Amino acid sequence: MKGIGINEYGDHRALTVVDLPDREVGANEVRISLRASGVNPIDWKLREGYLKEGLPFDPPLVLGWDGAGVIKEVGKSVDTFQVGDAVFFRPELTEYGTYAEEIIVEEALVQPKHKDLSFVEAASLPLVGLTVIEALMEIAALTSGQRLLLLGGSGGVGTIAVQIAKALGAHVTTTVSEKNREFAKARGADTVIAYDINEKPEGEFDVLFDTVGGSAYAGAIPFLKTGASAVSIAGGASQNDDVSNNEEKKQIKTNNMFMQPTKKKMAQLRTFVDQKQVSPVISHTHPMTVDGAKQAHLDSETIRTRGKIVLERENEEEIK
Repeated sequence: MKGIGINEYGDHRALTVVDLPDREVGANEVRISLRASGVNPIDWKLREGYLKEGLPFDPPLVLGWDGAGVIKEVGKSVDTFQVGDAVFFRPELTEYGTYAEEIIVEEALVQPKHKDLSFVEAASLPLVGLTVIEALMEIAALTSGQRLLLLGGSGGVGTIAVQIAKALGAHVTTTVSEKNREFAKARGADTVIAYDINEKPEGEFDVLFDTVGGSAYAGAIPFLKTGASAVSIAGGASQNDDVSNNEEKKQIKTNNMFMQPTKKKMAQLRTFVDQKQVSPVISHTHPMTVDGAKQAHLDSETIRTRGKIVLERENEEEIK
């Protein structure tokens, strides 16, 4: 099973063609021919070795953990899908990633691709969509009428967080750079705070969703209501003693989350898409080649992209 990944940890130049042993499809699994793969910060962080203690993979490793494609084989117990179905999915974290010609995925983590979405658009949604659903719906239990403070509303997770929060009926205030103000408003944000010209939120918030971490998270704590929920995907919560003390003073319910894919979350994401409450936001695409992946990682490492970067595999061309 050929893909793009690493044989050793390193910078973007470590990316290369990786050929992992094929295996049979399990009873509850499907084999999918990839058409597109999302690119996420976890990809280059794993490549660099930053996450090797928490996620101890031994290279070789094919990168990428959300994608879209066409089913080419189904397990004997699979009754939801058939060969030829177009699908999108978020697989488990294994050494078999989605920068690949094909992948085997648990049926429960696969959903039909909406007919109005391209493969690129569909591949952009699973990891970020499931992250937002877990953060806002399962952990923070965000409800209609509540006020959400979202740190980083123009990135891959942030653009989807704005849309899902609005679908839940929340009032959304988000931080972005001044140049992204209108972009964030167009996604549905009620109030946009330009952090680079020292704008500050007004009022108090029921929920904080942090995609930035560091000082941005620490600076947001004073704007939370007593007993508010604070969820971070960037390690912001309780990052040092000062932050922990401020959280305790306001009785903040904190969570540094790492998303786990489930059938329930994938089904909820598909519902949001079907009801046109969530639309993909594509920053740009690159071909699913080694050179394309290298450029995608360099782009992602800038932390300045708007929406999602996607690798596109045209037809069934060989990975190279």
